Amino acid sequence: MSHLISRRGALGLGLGVAAIGLTACGRGGGGTDPAPAGDGTAGAAAGGKISFLALGPSQGLTDHLNNEVIPAFKEATGIDVELQTSDWGSAFQKVTTGAASNSLADVLVIGGIWTAPLADKGVLLDITDKVNAWEDKGEFYEKMLADGAYDGKNYAVPIAADVRSGVYRKDILEAAGVSDLPTTWDEFLEAARAVKGQDGIVAPIDWGIDKSIGLQQAFAQLFLQAGGEYWVDGKANFNSDAGKKALGFLVQTYEEGLADPNMVYAGSGPRPMVAGQAAMMYSGGQLVGNAAQTDEAVLDKLAVGPGLKADASSAPTSAAWINKVAIAKNSKQPDQAWEFVKFLASKDQLSDVSRLYDALPPRADLADADWVEGLNKQILETADDAVSQPPNPKMMQIGPEITSLLEPAIRGTVGVDETLEAIDAKVNSL
Repeated sequence: MSHLISRRGALGLGLGVAAIGLTACGRGGGGTDPAPAGDGTAGAAAGGKISFLALGPSQGLTDHLNNEVIPAFKEATGIDVELQTSDWGSAFQKVTTGAASNSLADVLVIGGIWTAPLADKGVLLDITDKVNAWEDKGEFYEKMLADGAYDGKNYAVPIAADVRSGVYRKDILEAAGVSDLPTTWDEFLEAARAVKGQDGIVAPIDWGIDKSIGLQQAFAQLFLQAGGEYWVDGKANFNSDAGKKALGFLVQTYEEGLADPNMVYAGSGPRPMVAGQAAMMYSGGQLVGNAAQTDEAVLDKLAVGPGLKADASSAPTSAAWINKVAIAKNSKQPDQAWEFVKFLASKDQLSDVSRLYDALPPRADLADADWVEGLNKQILETADDAVSQPPNPKMMQIGPEITSLLEPAIRGTVGVDETLEAIDAKVNSL
């Protein structure tokens, strides 16, 4: 096990590509040549009004966008921006409905698994030429930038990187006699068993269940740690040895009372770990940011460990999720929208945007930002252990469907094998 170390600061991300490698794109991509007419230059985009849909912003980020980013953009370009916000739970419906009715915001935040589904449905504008001509292209970590691509075309630019590993309440573990952070699933179970029954603990493990697809994301991380492959010969492969191992482990935590299926985060207030009701979860900046907003004293009680191994012989693995900004294909102001994307993703603006998203910056030239220190810098430097769900045009449907099928399994009403068979059947039917 790794020794407990108190680590303070904000982490974060959204979804990545197979391993998040931190190699930056070639510096100066796009050079200094002037962009062709209509490619989103400031001159072509002067004036006008666009809308921006920010998904899952904290109140701090919402205030920052309204009070700092949007006024600065208006001053620089003459373009007005109407800010719209939505929680992640209702965002899928809002985006798809908006696209169908041609009322989708000009610029929108999209989550980690969203690029392929939205691009495949023709919702997003192809910005390949704009990205290639962008002088800042070379400042982004290559694979984080690639997360906004699908079928060889660029559709989005990363703004926030969320790497999720094991996060722990150091004070609760130490009170239970646990002196080291887990490095394997077995050690994770041992720590949870030691914590079970302590005063105030509802369940030692919080799997991040929420009103969206938190349960599917927890299973996905375990599945990837077990070496699972989503697709084999074009078919779903969840009903596999890796799937049985991952879901079996997840269900075991509920069977032993180490997790509680009724521990569901409503989207506001302190998370169970911050409230002292749980001691361990797979998370990152979202949890640390929640502590900073709701009970700052908890920050010094948090410890973040390495990506867990399914067993001693496995590779350590954490999960990566990249939030990005894209332009709606039906935008009537694509050049103005591109100007806003560039402005939001610029070095000066993106530092605060990533930080307020409780995330790490996807630009290599922000690796030395003042707030990227201590834990943040360590997480950024070890992000090569992070993997993500592979892109698929049906992922927006797959996530909620898998979540629904997992819920009976964690409540013990449907078995592991039956659940995995149902998941494969449902995914294949999509």
